Amino acid sequence: MPIEDKNADMERLIERYEKSLSEGHPGYYDVDELEDLSEYYLTQGKQKESGAVIEMGLKLHPNNSTLLLKRVTLFVEVGDYQRALHILERLPEKENADALLLRAEIYFHTNRKQEGISILRQLMQEEVSDKPQLCLDITSLLSEMSWFTISIEFLLETLKDDPDNLELLEELAYSYEQEKHYEKAIDIYNKMLDIDPYKSETWFNLGQAWFNLENFSEAVEAFEFSLTVNPDDLIAMMQKAHALFQGSRFLEAAKAYQEYMEADEISDYVLVYVAESYEKAGLYDEAIKHYADSFQRNPQNQDACTGIAICLMEKREFQKSLSWFDKSLKINEEDPELWVYVAELMLQMDMKHEAITSYMRSLALKSDQPDVLVALGNISFDNEDYEKALDLYLMASTMDPDVPGLNLFFALTYAKLEKKELAAEYLKKAKLSDENAERIYHRILSQEDGSSQPDGPASTLTDPEL
Repeated sequence: MPIEDKNADMERLIERYEKSLSEGHPGYYDVDELEDLSEYYLTQGKQKESGAVIEMGLKLHPNNSTLLLKRVTLFVEVGDYQRALHILERLPEKENADALLLRAEIYFHTNRKQEGISILRQLMQEEVSDKPQLCLDITSLLSEMSWFTISIEFLLETLKDDPDNLELLEELAYSYEQEKHYEKAIDIYNKMLDIDPYKSETWFNLGQAWFNLENFSEAVEAFEFSLTVNPDDLIAMMQKAHALFQGSRFLEAAKAYQEYMEADEISDYVLVYVAESYEKAGLYDEAIKHYADSFQRNPQNQDACTGIAICLMEKREFQKSLSWFDKSLKINEEDPELWVYVAELMLQMDMKHEAITSYMRSLALKSDQPDVLVALGNISFDNEDYEKALDLYLMASTMDPDVPGLNLFFALTYAKLEKKELAAEYLKKAKLSDENAERIYHRILSQEDGSSQPDGPASTLTDPEL
């Protein structure tokens, strides 16, 4: 039966049932109709209504196993596992596949995992008519428990006898992704495409897997193939644009976001994506134009407001930037990242006291920010408070020892504290990640000592040119 006809029949059944209830005479329904009604209400989150259907059905069809199983399903849904198990024990067909699947699910929720797994293995061994479907039922149950490793075992075993089953392969790829085995998922998606290269969902899932591996060029290519098969897939359009952005192809990303809006509608949040792309490309005027469009459409869009402020800061239009940061703070002053941006602006305006206040405000909202602690340490270093700078760097290091530049800052601070061995040790570490570390180290120390700098130094640790 076509899906449209089946849906129409279901709508008529629901209408007939609810009308009869309102008139006070429920009428007669066969078991299949009652099962459909119960499942409908259950999927709608209406457990009470689903239970009422089952109770009415058992009055019409006493001790019917199908309806009793639906009652078990309902009890499992609401977490009443003991009552569900009690009914299962009384079923004459308690060893059939549906009953055993429910029993396994109950065991999983009552700390009897291994007993449940044994039931599932027994089911697969005894099944002869439709192992792939049973495997899918089992993996659906295991996925609900987030036991994807076990799900993978069942799928691999079943695929030995049916290696080109697309449903099994799709479930296997999904399970691999949940376990973050993205390379294996990619292999499965490619096998699926060898079988059916015209399924847009498979191309899309392949793109997502490449995206998770941060191979954005492959992700873009997969999303493009997905759009070739299904040009109207808005989600694929958006993901392609995101992949272009993450792959630093900012102008292409801006165009892709705009194409998305042409296919859907212009929205303030997508305009922010366009603006961010232009901002990353260094086209600040173009970025400001799109941020402003977004802000005009939604004056509560803080990202648009902050984006304008950042672009103006990059253009060194500091007073205008400060004005937009003030607007952004009026929208939400509890955003720790925003206070960091304000602090950076204060530093560029040579307002170190205000910068410290802004950094501290950010830390009060979110304490685990090693980058902010490093920034405060740099201010202390420039103020020649080297002990305080060292304390702040050490605090940052306990949160994240790989903060960019941190080893160089340790080296400089230890040098100022005349701890030459430690300075040399950290400078050596700094050179492993930055070939310019030694040059910057000597430049800053010699400038601090008043020596001449023929090649144009960054004057302090808070200098944006450092």
